[in-house]
Amino acid sequence: MTHRRMAHACISRAAAAVLLCAAAPAAAQSDIVPAKPQSRPIAIINAVVHTATAGNPVIENGHVLFDGGRITSIGPGVPALPADCEVVDAKGRHVSPGFCAFPSSLGLVETLQVEATDDRVEVGDLRPEVTPSVAINPDSDLLAVSRAAGILISVSVPDGGIVSGSASAIRLDGWTPEELTIDPSVGLVMTWPMVEPARSFASRRSPEEQRRRATEDLARIARFFDDMKAVLEARAADATVAHDQRAEAMRDVLSGKDPVFVQVGSAAQIEGAVAWLKARGMRCAVIGGEGIETAIPFLKANAVPVVLNGVHRVPGNRHARSDDAYALPRKLAEAGIEFSIATGDEPAHTRNLPHHAATAAAFGLDREAALRAVTSSPCRIAGIANRYGTIEPLKSATLILTDGHPLELTSSVAAAWIDGETLDLSSHQSEMKRKYDEKPAAARTPAPASEPARK
Repeated sequence: MTHRRMAHACISRAAAAVLLCAAAPAAAQSDIVPAKPQSRPIAIINAVVHTATAGNPVIENGHVLFDGGRITSIGPGVPALPADCEVVDAKGRHVSPGFCAFPSSLGLVETLQVEATDDRVEVGDLRPEVTPSVAINPDSDLLAVSRAAGILISVSVPDGGIVSGSASAIRLDGWTPEELTIDPSVGLVMTWPMVEPARSFASRRSPEEQRRRATEDLARIARFFDDMKAVLEARAADATVAHDQRAEAMRDVLSGKDPVFVQVGSAAQIEGAVAWLKARGMRCAVIGGEGIETAIPFLKANAVPVVLNGVHRVPGNRHARSDDAYALPRKLAEAGIEFSIATGDEPAHTRNLPHHAATAAAFGLDREAALRAVTSSPCRIAGIANRYGTIEPLKSATLILTDGHPLELTSSVAAAWIDGETLDLSSHQSEMKRKYDEKPAAARTPAPASEPARK
């Protein structure tokens, strides 16, 4: 983000602290101490291991051994344990990779009604230099709540404008934004203009005005990408050309190294955005919900990954089936399209991510494929799968231990590790539960009503 925005973020948080302390004690920042680095080997034994890989998805009565934050051994039975190894006897419980929320606003907004706590949107329409990782709030209470639900990784995205900025991959534990950051920029986030007019009573613009604005926005996008490419070519030819922060932020996208994550809302937007970006030699993935089913043949032909932004959605039009959104993940899987699942909801509801995947499984998607849609697939689409998303040797030990299948609504997270670090899964909610679990029985039992006086 710009230095001005960074300063604004600091001022915003200071102002937010005053406002929240004065008006809403329940919205106080988390006081949970971040985890310490792994100091000795840890072995989880007698577990059902969900690797989130296609080749060997489930290992019954298996083990996971990790040291120095990396997985050193997985497989059936109990391995040869190194000296001073901490043993976690799972006793039939389940181990899986931690869930990955992509896209997400975790760490960028705390209270939607308090503008000072919202760092999602920067000024302007074309701002590729915006990097969410520098504005992440490590003390956000929402991080603790999400961790307790098994969400250990987030790909935080900016919002607003046409080119919103970069997406940042973060881990949900650490003292500073730098400690949370896995990769500050995994791709460019942009919203494709609506290329067909919305004929809704809520629209304040005529169809002609909407078409005109869409044409102007498409022309602005083309000029902007051309200008950024020209700046980089000029700097390559002459090192004395002035440094351009926006152009440098576009370098990996224009070269095809990083993808463009395009937010869309119709099949026409999908086809227009994908065709335009591929014609310029750029990689892309689409983020959205509406229009994706109609565009399945096009997405398959162009090998475009999909980030389903919410399974719990109402039908988009009167002709749609009531279960279309629930069955869409199965249809994408049957078409062989790479996809992941997100919540598409407010950051406070990111904790419901596994429930969206569970609904997809209930409506025909293979259960282990549903698990991959919130673990390995989002990591692969975001470009961090070399470290996260699966349980394999040398991968990060970013794991959750649950008392049932990870996607069962009745399952709870018993333990979790990020890069081998043992997490404190406390949250405001768990502390409230503990408080009332300890409430004396006498205080919970209402006093009997007194009998009415006899005449």
